[in-house]
Amino acid sequence: MFGNVAKTAAKWGAAIGTAAITAGAAIGGMAVNTAKDIDKAMNSYIVTTGTAEEATEQYEEVLKNIYKNNYGEDFQDIADSMAQVKMQLGDMNDNELQEITEDALALRDTFDIEVSESVRATKALMDHFGVDGKQAFNLIAQRNARRIRFFRRIHRQHK
Repeated sequence: MFGNVAKTAAKWGAAIGTAAITAGAAIGGMAVNTAKDIDKAMNSYIVTTGTAEEATEQYEEVLKNIYKNNYGEDFQDIADSMAQVKMQLGDMNDNELQEITEDALALRDTFDIEVSESVRATKALMDHFGVDGKQAFNLIAQRNARRIRFFRRIHRQHK
C-alpha cells in the first residue's frame, strides 16, 4: 500500500517540479522582454526630447511609476506621452512629469482626447490663467464631463 502512495507522490512531485521550472522560465522570459521594452521606450524618449542619457535612470523611474499606477497601454505609450508633456511644457521635476502624464493619459482614456491635445490645452490654461497643471487638467475634465451630461440630457429628451 505504501509503495503505491510513494510512487504516486513521486509522480506528483515530478509533475509539480516540471511545472515550476516551466513557470519560472516563462516569468524569466517576461522579465527579459519587459526590460527590452523599457529600454526601447526610454531610447525613444531620449531621442524625442533630446534628454541627456545620464538622466535615463531618473526618467525610467517615472516611466515605471506611471506603469505601476496602471496608466498607458504599454511602456512605449507612456514614453511617448511623457515626451509630449516634456516637449510642450518644458522641464519639470519628476513628480510633475508623472502627475501631468498620468492626467493626460486619464483624459485620453476617459474622454478620448489625444495626449498632445490635452497637454496643449493645459499649457494654454497655465500660460493664460496662471493655474498649475493639476488645476488645468481638472478644468478640462470638468468641461468634458459637463458636455457629456448635456448631450445625454438632449438624447433623453429626444427619445
